[in-house]
Amino acid sequence: MVQNISRRGFLSVSTTGVMAAAVADIPTPTPQKIPWETRLIISNRAELRMLQFTDIHFFNGATRRPEREKQKRNQTLDDARRLIDHAKPDVLLITGDVWHDNPDGRGAEFMNYAIEQFASWGVPWAFTWGNHDQLDDYKAAHKVLAEAKHSLYGGIEKDGNYVVTFENRDGTCLAEIFCLNTRDTGIDKMAQQFIHEAAVTLDTRHKRPMRLGAFHIPIKQYKDVWDNDTARGIIGENVCMEKEDGTSLPILAAAGIQAVFCGHDHVNDYAGSMEGVDLIYGRTTGHNGYGTSKVPKGAKLYTLDPALKTLEWVSLLPDGTTWKPGTNERKDTRRSS
Repeated sequence: MVQNISRRGFLSVSTTGVMAAAVADIPTPTPQKIPWETRLIISNRAELRMLQFTDIHFFNGATRRPEREKQKRNQTLDDARRLIDHAKPDVLLITGDVWHDNPDGRGAEFMNYAIEQFASWGVPWAFTWGNHDQLDDYKAAHKVLAEAKHSLYGGIEKDGNYVVTFENRDGTCLAEIFCLNTRDTGIDKMAQQFIHEAAVTLDTRHKRPMRLGAFHIPIKQYKDVWDNDTARGIIGENVCMEKEDGTSLPILAAAGIQAVFCGHDHVNDYAGSMEGVDLIYGRTTGHNGYGTSKVPKGAKLYTLDPALKTLEWVSLLPDGTTWKPGTNERKDTRRSS
């Protein structure tokens, strides 16, 4: 029987296969020209497909209930392979809480396990840090992540903040995604400064392309768009923006970022817009996290048209079915938590 666990219950718990490539010709990152930038050649310049996994939580409960944790972990991995097979993405976007904490100093072991799984999927992948992605040595981890197979991680220089640039084969920039480290507090001053400085640097190189943002902890305006009735989708828990105070959105907008993707709140799957920026929750992926009985686990598939600077999204489930809220669809399940 699936347990209906709240965020508070989840946080109080004590914690401790190779598949064929989704596409025949896996794009390979080109050498970095800026220390905090990685670049990926996309063969189809008319469409860019990104698949977001979030809140995987490998090894949550491994000490307390190891057999159950392993079963849930394998279920998550089976789902991930099926989701990739259905989506056929150009890139995976993994927005934090991949492993669960650092019990007995095992965070690096958990991270290496996760990297091994990502590499086996055969698709270029970008990673943003979540509050549960804990380690003893983050400096060493930045290097391991950057050197991993199919990795687009470029966070060595700016402590987990970096930009992935998507290009066609002649070097034309199609889109950029700002990958931010929200630590355990939300977008902080360091990340805000990175957004501004990276945008200024990139703006000197070319006209602004389609520009997106990815991070783990939502900003305050995720709450605002629900409260003002402009968001559509499902809310199952209060927005946990932690210490982010709402000052990040103007910085994101000024940098030309038109949509952002987050995770963190396992039973929220909705989207709204404020100050010209679309605020979109990812669909939680990991069965070792809470909320399965309220919002089925899956992923979020984004389809970008770089020329028109448009974005479409659907929540994708492992059986291949999709969901997107209707024009006036707002479902609040917080009272049943």
